Amino acid sequence: MEPVARNILQNLSDLKLITNRDIVNGSTTIVAGRQRNRFFAVKQLTGPSFFIKQAHEAEAGTVESIALEAGIYQAVSANHAFKNLRHLMPRLLYFDAKTSTLTLELIKDAIDIGNHARQQKEIHPDHARSTGEIAANFHSVARRDVDALQLNFDGKPHWIFCLDQDPSPLPSLRGRSKASAAIIDLIRDQPDLKACLARCRKNIAETCLIHGDFKWENFLITSAGGRNRLKLIDWERANIGDPAWDVGCGLAAFFIHQILLPNSDQNSKYDLKASTFINGMNAFWTGYVTTRNYSNATMEVFREHCLDMTAARMLVAAYEHCYAQDQIPAAALDFIEISQQLSHPDKRQEWARGLSGATKAAA
Repeated sequence: MEPVARNILQNLSDLKLITNRDIVNGSTTIVAGRQRNRFFAVKQLTGPSFFIKQAHEAEAGTVESIALEAGIYQAVSANHAFKNLRHLMPRLLYFDAKTSTLTLELIKDAIDIGNHARQQKEIHPDHARSTGEIAANFHSVARRDVDALQLNFDGKPHWIFCLDQDPSPLPSLRGRSKASAAIIDLIRDQPDLKACLARCRKNIAETCLIHGDFKWENFLITSAGGRNRLKLIDWERANIGDPAWDVGCGLAAFFIHQILLPNSDQNSKYDLKASTFINGMNAFWTGYVTTRNYSNATMEVFREHCLDMTAARMLVAAYEHCYAQDQIPAAALDFIEISQQLSHPDKRQEWARGLSGATKAAA
């Protein structure tokens, strides 16, 4: 596969997204990066800017995931059933299936919620509520309309729910590092955690379109049109799945943020009793369940399932923090501790009441 970096400006010119004048007058800059995929930010001092993502041929599944993401953007831009989601996403400008390359509008002068919350030491309640409302909006798209897109959703549950399945993902998971192997063993040795994962797997309901990578870093705050709005990006892990997974990931983001906040007192624990923490989490939850208009009975059952999913997401975060480490980092152990709390019946009830605003949850 030919890397798009070698002829990126020519490609944009051929697509009439950029002019020769832009190229020669020095008003265009390109910033390149690499994670699971290659990506490029093409910025112009005047005129539109672009975000380009290209599958990396050495990474398994990236060609398929880029094609899936393109299909999501195409559906939102052209399909009436998805019209209410258009303001939530950047516009797709072009998809080249031969090179597995997406060209999107670049949301200029934007900051993701994760960085913004770290700068402010907290997430703004309006942002928290909006992320819940956004999740509720795309979860509410009728399943028949999602199926009609005929996209290649893989339909597979997250690896955290497959630790005891056959074929087993354990050799690959344990092989990432010494700390990765240790954290997987720690997870599998805890009866409460194993029971929680078993409940999740048993109760998974593949009912709607889910984002699959629902975290603050994928929400951009933009001031377009003179008002703050949120855009949800990075849809390559979208799937037909359980809405509780996205909601659980959204709830887990609060714990992850709080644990990773820099603290001047290195001997003190993160504060899960802080009013800003509880209020933000409650705002997210309220935004979601209010938008979906759940009855009290339905909401209570769903809340229990979401707390299980939150615990599962914390285990994933613990594993991710062990990448290339020989020893389990302190933050990873904190993530495990939160997952254990959420899996324990007594502590679980405190968090359930906290979500509903009945009382402040206690760590």
